[in-house]
Amino acid sequence: MNTNPIHKIDYTHKDYASLREAMLALAREKLPAWTDHSPNDLGVVLVELFAYMGDSLFYYMDRMVNESYLTTALERRSVMHLLRLIGYELRPPLPASADLTLLFDSDATGLVTVNPGTRFQTTPEATGEPVRFEYIRDAVTIDLDAVAATTHTDGEPYKRFSTLPVVQVDATLSGEILGSSDGSPNQRYALARSPLIEGTLVVDVDEGAGLRSWQQVDTLLYSGPEDTHYTVERDEAGTARVVFGDNQYGRVPRRGVNNLQAGYRVGGSSKGNVPPMTILKAVTPVSSLALVFNAQPATGGADAEASDEAVRRAPRMFRAMQRAVTAGDYEAHAMEFGVGKARARTGSWNRIELFVAPAGGGQPSDTLKEDLRRYFEDKRIMTAVLDIRDPDYVNVFIEGTLEVEAYYFSKQVQQQVEDGVRRLLAFENVDFQDKLYLSKVYEAVEAVEGVKGVNITRFARFDDSVPLPENGTLTFSWSEIPRPGYASGIHLTVSGGRSDQ
Repeated sequence: MNTNPIHKIDYTHKDYASLREAMLALAREKLPAWTDHSPNDLGVVLVELFAYMGDSLFYYMDRMVNESYLTTALERRSVMHLLRLIGYELRPPLPASADLTLLFDSDATGLVTVNPGTRFQTTPEATGEPVRFEYIRDAVTIDLDAVAATTHTDGEPYKRFSTLPVVQVDATLSGEILGSSDGSPNQRYALARSPLIEGTLVVDVDEGAGLRSWQQVDTLLYSGPEDTHYTVERDEAGTARVVFGDNQYGRVPRRGVNNLQAGYRVGGSSKGNVPPMTILKAVTPVSSLALVFNAQPATGGADAEASDEAVRRAPRMFRAMQRAVTAGDYEAHAMEFGVGKARARTGSWNRIELFVAPAGGGQPSDTLKEDLRRYFEDKRIMTAVLDIRDPDYVNVFIEGTLEVEAYYFSKQVQQQVEDGVRRLLAFENVDFQDKLYLSKVYEAVEAVEGVKGVNITRFARFDDSVPLPENGTLTFSWSEIPRPGYASGIHLTVSGGRSDQ
């Protein structure tokens, strides 16, 4: 009969302290002669070394398991590779777009051509560091003889041309050497600058007869052995790589020395969402141009898609399967395109009304709408008519009295309260057909240290005659988005506290 007890293993011992204690407990049982378990004992030192090693191994094992599942993955690289299994790519930074008004000298005549690459920028006084914009479409010719002179706000007559669509571009690169083809399959070449603006990359390959442009495709899966195609992959840092085929799915470029070249534009991010009347300088000279300005803010600039947003959005995109049939499909595709908010509904049997708010808020520019229509061309049903519409922003006015605790600076507390309420109504925290609760305003104000008391006297839409709703809730219609009616978010009458003057 076996009298040795059966020792159960506690698999929850994964950290250093628990592993050390478990091994010492086992030593007390198996090695009763070993009684010195002080930190200076050599055996204890060896046990601690094994505990440290086990702690490290268990950590890496847990992380490997976590990074293998979309819901628990933490590293952007892991999320990126897992989403690629369902054909979803993390969205890169997007450039803002703006519509410029050009004012020419009133006595100017003849034809003026604005070529692709014509550059404009904001003034340092308006945005600190200048933000650069470019005209990137086909050359446009303006017949100044056909434009009548009009009076501008400065009282001077000008010949006015509206509108010139521009996008935010950090730099334009041409003739960049990607490398030398060695004739091997699946060659990858990284672009020197990032982030790449989608649709601006041109890759030229010299196979002995001079440089010729190859075609970019979404995937090489449908490319044949002779198709001069390439695709673009981005890594977790945003670096774009040009990927060629393997002579089965897309051709392999022939051997050569520095025979792979690229031209492209880089830019994008929320920094391009500049206010109106800030793009005031033409960097590239335009004949007879006197003034240039953007009457509306630049919109649509967005930072790279966050991993958690992609995890939420990817399943909807996978169900849509690159088609736009239902209202939900249109919303999912619009968000994938890069707008800040989207809402879709059927206006009639074949008309889709798509309300979009660009990233960062504001109204979508004509350029954004045109690009979005083009994006939906191969996704919508042939008979469907897409009507892209502006969101209805509704100003919300919040007023009240604020009492500050003694020994707190009143202006500092007031600023913190205004910041809290402004965050509550920030564009990223509200949505179409949202509901706003008075209790949340009180919660945001009372969370500020130094607030002794607060009384909200007005919490209403701009069109409400009643200062406070009966149930403490503001509601909005299907296409409406709330926004603060005051620049500070809330108008306060402040009492108490200390003066910081």
